[in-house]
Amino acid sequence: MPQKTKFNTLKNNLFTTFLLIITGSLFLNSASFSQSVIDSLKKELNKAPSKEKPKFLNDIARECFFSGNVEECISYAEQSLKLAETAKNNTEVARAYLNLAFANSAMNKLSESDNFAKKALSLATQIKDKSILAETNHLLGIINDQAGNNDKALEHHKKALEIRQQLDDKIGIGKSLNSIGQIYSNKSEFKEAIKYYQQSLKIKNELNDQRGVAILYFNIANCYYYMDNYEDAVENLQKALDIFESMANTEFLAKCYNLYGIVFQKMKNNVKALEYYKKALENFETTGNQTGICDALTNIGITYSINEEHNSAIEYLQKALKIRREIKDKAGIANCLQNIGLSYFRLNNFNKALTYYNEAVLLNLELGNKKELAANYTAIGNIYKSLKSYNNAIEYFYKSIDIAQEVGLLEIKKNAYLFLSQLFKETGQFQVALEYYEKFTATNDSLLNEAMFKQISELETKYETEKNKQQIVLLNKDKELQANKLARQRLAIVFFIIGLVLVLGLVVVILQSLQRKKRDNAIIVGEKAKVEELLLNILPVKVVNDLKEKGSTQPEGFERVSVFFSDIVGFTKASSVMDPDELISELNDMFTAFDDIFSRHQCERIKTIGDAYMAVCGMPVTNENHAENILNAAIDVINYLNDRNSSHKHQWKIRIGINSGKAVGGIVGVRKYLYDVFGDTVNTASRMESNSEVMRINVSENTYNLLKDEYKFSERQPLEVKGKGLMKMYFLEN
Repeated sequence: MPQKTKFNTLKNNLFTTFLLIITGSLFLNSASFSQSVIDSLKKELNKAPSKEKPKFLNDIARECFFSGNVEECISYAEQSLKLAETAKNNTEVARAYLNLAFANSAMNKLSESDNFAKKALSLATQIKDKSILAETNHLLGIINDQAGNNDKALEHHKKALEIRQQLDDKIGIGKSLNSIGQIYSNKSEFKEAIKYYQQSLKIKNELNDQRGVAILYFNIANCYYYMDNYEDAVENLQKALDIFESMANTEFLAKCYNLYGIVFQKMKNNVKALEYYKKALENFETTGNQTGICDALTNIGITYSINEEHNSAIEYLQKALKIRREIKDKAGIANCLQNIGLSYFRLNNFNKALTYYNEAVLLNLELGNKKELAANYTAIGNIYKSLKSYNNAIEYFYKSIDIAQEVGLLEIKKNAYLFLSQLFKETGQFQVALEYYEKFTATNDSLLNEAMFKQISELETKYETEKNKQQIVLLNKDKELQANKLARQRLAIVFFIIGLVLVLGLVVVILQSLQRKKRDNAIIVGEKAKVEELLLNILPVKVVNDLKEKGSTQPEGFERVSVFFSDIVGFTKASSVMDPDELISELNDMFTAFDDIFSRHQCERIKTIGDAYMAVCGMPVTNENHAENILNAAIDVINYLNDRNSSHKHQWKIRIGINSGKAVGGIVGVRKYLYDVFGDTVNTASRMESNSEVMRINVSENTYNLLKDEYKFSERQPLEVKGKGLMKMYFLEN
């Protein structure tokens, strides 16, 4: 999936972040203005009595921070701390600790910043200074967000919000709501994030903070993108872009270009997507925004991957990963890792792909990012499936389904069901494959229904909006027209508009319904064909046709049938020493080749039991050449194994027995269908196999009499056969 960009002012621009924390506005836009304030405060400091000096030193420290002079901020804060501690002025001690926390956070010294902030919090709690308490909790939220501790960050931001609401501090409330929304976005809880962003947006509009409004529109657009709601994402993104263009804000214009690139990519326009990503990269490099550079590099890499240019993709993604590690962006690191893993998977370098995906899993577990974790598990399962490590693949698919079920990720659950169906089909477990395919189609139907209900809801909303607009127009006309005349006209217009909208709405619904029905019918036809293909892998063609046409099938007797039995020599002993996956792989490889051989000779595979293989010719479709066909198939099986043994590390040999005569065939069971063959002919064929020799074809007297004029046989000494007495048998001679 393409990289979904994260907008986070608290990580991308620390200077702007702390400026917003303290002031909530942009009244300090230049270093020269800050310097004039600092000069004025220094004059006041020189005249101030000793007990007031800590306050002025803290004010100077804060202004130094605003002007970007972090080292001077630390120097003045330390002077204030020393004087305030001597004077036992806990308010200024707390402010000094807070200034030191700001400065250390700006230098990315999170441990030191956290230590100073907690000291400020402890003192503010003692003196019950709500303003410092709110500010300190907000800062601790930011520090924990930077460290990737989402739950702890959320706890501090909600505490800051509670205090600011008590103080009726609208600027602070707006900032806290925005920060809480960002944490929920980090946790992939996007509906909750939008709720807080919209509350913050309302306050920012009241304060006429256009920059803050634009940032919130961008954040909301990101959330809608994460939710695959591209229409609402574009609507909010365009609002943000309009404001940033009017402000000539290069930093946020770059972010908008990046998100537009993602939208184009979702629309399958990769050429346009690359154009916007590279435009975003250029702007991010101009501003020196490391996180933005990473986002653009990642998206360019993913687009190259989609275009099957995987080496170019890995090149850009590795550049992004290097920067992500330098800035300790855990979510970004996880995203780069899984996308590099995907590129290696597409290059069939499965071991490298596993390495990158496993590292991504550890990070997403740490971050609690369940959506990405479920996607990672599905990808790892698919890698193990490609490696034919089926048990590992099944384990990871189940993990993915569990998380998808918990969080409600239908798309991921659908993909896991499909991969499981393919896996069980590959391993010959066709009934289980069919069950998972049915789950896949059911989940896919749920997605289609969800989309349909969403369209209906949007249609209703659009209708109500248009109706309300028309009513407003009519109300305005009321002021200009006479009451009696307007009353009649208003009724006519209202009924006409409502009728017209209803008719248009009905036409739209009918057209959409017809298109949807046509699309659904096509899907049903396709799914029906896939189900039929699975049935054909389980039952003979004639039986499947009977079930389709009549809903049932009856047992039938056949006069002229030939039955083949084979058994792999030494299989039981091998199964006790070989790895289970390798053993099943060997058996699957051989039996798949057997299936092809018997199908080529118009024979029907009936069943396998362990290493035993049974096939017939002459039923359920009669065939006059049944004995000749089954013998030719047996010869091809021997030749296939000889060829395989000459180049394969495992050597397998079999015994083969064939008999001809009467047999009965039919469906066994009602819950899990199985076509089986019965009769003395079948039992005798089994005896022929058990009395055969390694890599030889042993036929009964019945089969011999049918083929003796066309093939060369050697008669054996009559053998005592359990339940049959002495029987004549014949070896086919090469």
